Amino acid sequence: MDRDLAIRNAAVEHCGALTAIWGDAVPAAELTKGFEYEGEQIKLVSWGRGIFKPEQLSDGPLTVVSSLGSTYADESLDGDVMLYDYAPASFDWANQGLQRLSQVGRVVLMLKQVKSKPGSEYMIFAPVVVMGYDDTARKFRLDLSASRRVGVGAAVQPPPTIYARRYAESMARVRLHQAYFRRDTLSAYASKCCVCRLRERPLLDAAHIVADGADGGVASVKNGLSMCPTHHRAFDRHLLLVTSDYKIDIRRDLLSDASGEATKRYLLDFVGREIDLPRDKRYRPDPELLQTKWLLACS
Repeated sequence: MDRDLAIRNAAVEHCGALTAIWGDAVPAAELTKGFEYEGEQIKLVSWGRGIFKPEQLSDGPLTVVSSLGSTYADESLDGDVMLYDYAPASFDWANQGLQRLSQVGRVVLMLKQVKSKPGSEYMIFAPVVVMGYDDTARKFRLDLSASRRVGVGAAVQPPPTIYARRYAESMARVRLHQAYFRRDTLSAYASKCCVCRLRERPLLDAAHIVADGADGGVASVKNGLSMCPTHHRAFDRHLLLVTSDYKIDIRRDLLSDASGEATKRYLLDFVGREIDLPRDKRYRPDPELLQTKWLLACS
């Protein structure tokens, strides 16, 4: 295997490790660190450049960066194929490099921004195939489907975003939906767990009250709760419930160690408390969805 190809493979493996740790919201600071290959530090990205080639590669660019869309439905995707604009003419070396990779069948990495500054976050698609290019339209066609092997899965807030189910057949669409749903839900709850108020954003999940695909499920922020992994899992497994008037309850009959100190600290101590609600009432969970979840859990 030649050195260029080996570095590309190492970059894909590194991106897989980052996604395993951070999911579909990898902090920009982690990407900036790059990765080590045979004792050398390889850069993954140079912020401000849409197409980036580290100095160690001779065959062409390694990474393309796509900036944030307002919703995942805004993305220029046809299934798992994305149209990506050429770099400006002054950076034609980048365009020529991607064209060369398309001709020889070598892959690149796609960093898709899913949260803006401060604390930018990126979804990684890796590997990505450069399917072709159009010099007239000045666009590349990027196939994101191969990344299934790697993927997992502000003061003034915008109105709650609605996420269309019709893209469910596309893996890229599904991942973008989940990443944007997490972004908007965590922002609505000021990046803290609504139960225990943990404020470590990288550790927080956007929990669906009723699953998107279930009867009554609504794909919007009003169907979401910001939770730490412990309370998210307890909520999904019906150990922890939230009433339609936003009070926390615990299914004691499902606990295996109701007298345990950890069970008391992490679960039972929250019984009867109100969840920490978004200040903006547009983002507050729908009481009818909470009631649906309650009935499902207790049936």
